[in-house]
Amino acid sequence: MIAWLLVAVLAASAAAWVLAPLFRDDAASAERVASVLSEAEDLQSQREMALSALRDLEDDRATGKIGDADYEDLRSRLTARAVEILRRIDALAPASDTRRG
Repeated sequence: MIAWLLVAVLAASAAAWVLAPLFRDDAASAERVASVLSEAEDLQSQREMALSALRDLEDDRATGKIGDADYEDLRSRLTARAVEILRRIDALAPASDTRRG
């Protein structure tokens, strides 16, 4: 009987310790900051992928793997995507700067 009581007390203590951060006053604020930082990291990753794709496209053109017409089409689409990502990064930057400080 005492063993079951001890197990129940330990389980309740563990649950309280794990769930305590969810009930802090600043939990919602911390979640918003984490969300902004996650989005910024995601956008930086997308930026790196877009730049890598543009570099690969340049290499493919230089080695003759892709024709000029296809190159121009792909380059314009990849450049537009990279610009969109950079704009989203710029739009997010003021929000993440103000929340960090």
